[in-house]
Amino acid sequence: MFPKNTKILVVDDSAHIRRMVVDCLHQMGFRSYKEAEDANEAFGLLKEASDTPEPFTLILSDLNMPGPSGLDFLKQVRSLENFKHLPFLLVTTESEKASVIEAAMSGVSSYIVKPFDVGTLSKKMIEAWKKHNPE
Repeated sequence: MFPKNTKILVVDDSAHIRRMVVDCLHQMGFRSYKEAEDANEAFGLLKEASDTPEPFTLILSDLNMPGPSGLDFLKQVRSLENFKHLPFLLVTTESEKASVIEAAMSGVSSYIVKPFDVGTLSKKMIEAWKKHNPE
């Protein structure tokens, strides 16, 4: 599982959903995070942090956002060598197979459907951790 000092980027156009995600992370013991309301802001924060001693080590992003979508953001992240293996969870209300398949083909680490609780988020984070840290 991710260490408690994991630096997490939470991306969602809804302040309410960002707060819900952050509350779940707090319940799980995580305290290091930044919030972004769209993919453009998130990518800027990601690139800025990559040049510091504490880069982001996990992204939780909404799939459906105005402007670049979470899927667009995922593709942008995966297109850069230093982010190819960064754990990335897509959060969505959508459960259509086409979106899940495209996200999987684009390198998503895991996929979580809203609404969710701490237990579900924890399970999906463990999935993402195992995908990027095989034993």
